Amino acid sequence: MTHPVIAALRERPAGARIALVVEGGGMRGAVSGGMGLGLDELGLTRSFDAAYGASAGALNALWFVAGRVRVGAPTWVDETWAKALIQRRRVLARGPVVDVTGLVEDRYEELSPGLFAAALASPTELHPIATDVSTGDAVDLHHAITDERTLRLALRASASLPLLAGPPVALDGRRFVDAGLSAAIPIRAALADGATHVLVLRSRREGEVVQPPSARTLAVTTRLLGRIDPAVATAFRTRPEREAQDEELLARHAADPQRTPHILSIRPPADAPVPGRLEKDIALVAAAMEGGRQAALACFAGSG
Repeated sequence: MTHPVIAALRERPAGARIALVVEGGGMRGAVSGGMGLGLDELGLTRSFDAAYGASAGALNALWFVAGRVRVGAPTWVDETWAKALIQRRRVLARGPVVDVTGLVEDRYEELSPGLFAAALASPTELHPIATDVSTGDAVDLHHAITDERTLRLALRASASLPLLAGPPVALDGRRFVDAGLSAAIPIRAALADGATHVLVLRSRREGEVVQPPSARTLAVTTRLLGRIDPAVATAFRTRPEREAQDEELLARHAADPQRTPHILSIRPPADAPVPGRLEKDIALVAAAMEGGRQAALACFAGSG
């Protein structure tokens, strides 16, 4: 039988709210970027009412919503862009290891003039998710976006890796850091908005889940994050438990496609290459992106 999410994307039933959810994961964003390319090939770019993205997933959602995924997705495999984004030696000058600000504020618009205006004008809502520094909770920044400036801030907030991408991003009177601490898979934001059908683009392989850090890494990172705010440290410490709950939710829906709201996840197969968060091997990243594209195409193949 055709999955209800696939059927809804093709038939647009009355009363349906169809959402795209894009997982984060640093350079694993190449995987969901490839999936976005696959959806574009299938003619589904304008088939969603809203797109929810976490961190790298929010950046991919931007290109998708703007209708420019064919321009944006290849940036994951551009060696010049990758080097500009991630430079560990910048820490010696007390700069960000991951330059999200330069990416969003400068390089995106230079590559694709009018990108942010196109996203704002799109009929598909863009919902970047970020972590509130003062509470450690996931926050949907959609309603804080009023113009191109606030859109760029929201995207930066969603992808602002604490300790690696500079200080928290201020928006709407609050401070935010990377969504991965609170909602790496922003499925609950989509459900809270009344989504009836959800397509989830996953950047982790089938059967792969987040692993708790070692005791030493947990202690060191918790102490450093606590300097930002104790709530941020708590969000990091409890992240595996929260993601396990999300995995259980998605597994229940995978086992029963008729369960409502309808949720369909696309994941790379177990043997697919998946880059690390700060991956430098561009050949591996390119293979991961192509794997994501093929996974999206395979999901819809043979479904009528």
